[in-house]
Amino acid sequence: MSPNKPSHTLGYWLHHTAALHRRVFTADTKKYGLTTEQFGLLIQLSANGGISQKKLAELMHKDQATTGKIVEKLESKGFLVRKPDPADRRAFSLHMTGEGMDAISRLTPLESALEEQAWAGISEEEFDIFQRVMHRLNDNLNQMNKDGSH
Repeated sequence: MSPNKPSHTLGYWLHHTAALHRRVFTADTKKYGLTTEQFGLLIQLSANGGISQKKLAELMHKDQATTGKIVEKLESKGFLVRKPDPADRRAFSLHMTGEGMDAISRLTPLESALEEQAWAGISEEEFDIFQRVMHRLNDNLNQMNKDGSH
């Protein structure tokens, strides 16, 4: 399969759809003083509390410097705190604050409503096919990333 129009490429559809999704959700996250990227970090942290910044960067597929800037911003806003890691004096573990947990609890239903609206008109069979295709694409791209080939 080799599409010849830029609007038919995998990169186009992934980027365009993700950008639209982010644009719509930004209206909700702004109400709580967050960007969608900051919300994503808080979601990862809520599922993996007490992890290092390095591990969080890996989970978010971002470099450590970028993740560090997001962490600093969230810490200054009171959404998370860094605590010294007892096993490694040079490292810190990241923890959500009450304000961070409150933002998650308020934004999660809004995110769920967005997901429901985005999937409107798509059958369960179509959704299953979509998930299988996305998993295959992810596996293929991960393998290419590991091999350093394309």
